[in-house]
Amino acid sequence: KDVNPPLEGGTLRSDLPPFVGTKLRDEVALEASGDAVAYGAAKLCGERLAASLAALHAPRTTFVCLRIGWCQPGENHPETLSAAGSPPEFQTETGASEAEKKGEDETDELWFKGMWLSNQDFLAYFEAALDVEVPLVWGDIDDEQQDGEELSKKPHRHLKKGFLLLNAMSRNSGAKWDLQETEKYLKVTSQDDSFR
Repeated sequence: KDVNPPLEGGTLRSDLPPFVGTKLRDEVALEASGDAVAYGAAKLCGERLAASLAALHAPRTTFVCLRIGWCQPGENHPETLSAAGSPPEFQTETGASEAEKKGEDETDELWFKGMWLSNQDFLAYFEAALDVEVPLVWGDIDDEQQDGEELSKKPHRHLKKGFLLLNAMSRNSGAKWDLQETEKYLKVTSQDDSFR
């Protein structure tokens, strides 16, 4: 989110190199949220392990890794998203005054709303991932056109023998995450939008 020029909607694809964690701008929210970089690094290690195991054991064992957007505990309503990323009852107490807490950075809040994943969409993605036939050979990837951009003849690192790595967010207006491949392979279209 801290790039210049700012990211356009749908530009964060699964085939891009990973960036670990979400850096918050608001110091109070950062203190309340904990270490997002360590959390993101652990998820990245899991993705790499799954890809390695798929290379060794497919077709007996295949993997679908979903880069899950922002899910809150419980009801998971978009109205409770904040610059800290979590509902107030799940935030660590920082000792900040109410005035400081209200000074949340709008950029952070928009970031979390863009990556929000509703409970309904979460279940739809996971149910589809359980039944998807993960390709063992990527012979179907050719120089097809996608938004005027040529796809490489070589499989991306997120599409490997027995392994799929896909974004999993709700259909949030203006979100930075691309869901085309998620829809293509899982045959699921997310329904919810944090901005509606």
